[in-house]
Amino acid sequence: MAWGSLTSSYDGKSRSVGYGDYYNSGNTCAKNKVLTKDLSADRKTVYSSTNFQFYGPSSGGTGNGWSSGAYKSTPEHNHTYYVTNYLSTGLDGQSEKSRGAIQVCVQLGFPVADRCSATNHAASSRQTSRYRQVPS
Repeated sequence: MAWGSLTSSYDGKSRSVGYGDYYNSGNTCAKNKVLTKDLSADRKTVYSSTNFQFYGPSSGGTGNGWSSGAYKSTPEHNHTYYVTNYLSTGLDGQSEKSRGAIQVCVQLGFPVADRCSATNHAASSRQTSRYRQVPS
């Protein structure tokens, strides 16, 4: 599922942008193809993160729900052209679908916290080859 474009901002200025494609790779892992770019050329680095989550039986045994899988982030860079990275995690055998909570961020340096975009969610059943976008 294509996602984006996501933009992070700080001090009234757009700092990073990203987009990508979240998909099921061979029914063995969830992958997120991520393209990020530094919009400000100010030597601050940009990156993207994905919190992989799985939908299936809850740990308490009371129905189904989303549970956290792995959290992955791309290497940081300060290029003013799009840089491609892939993030992935193995699929959970107990789950019927997966989703990624995706953000694009700029690293501003201490003492200023990273600034990230809004979160975009993409998900799919394990039987399909591409994930579909779903509301969070």
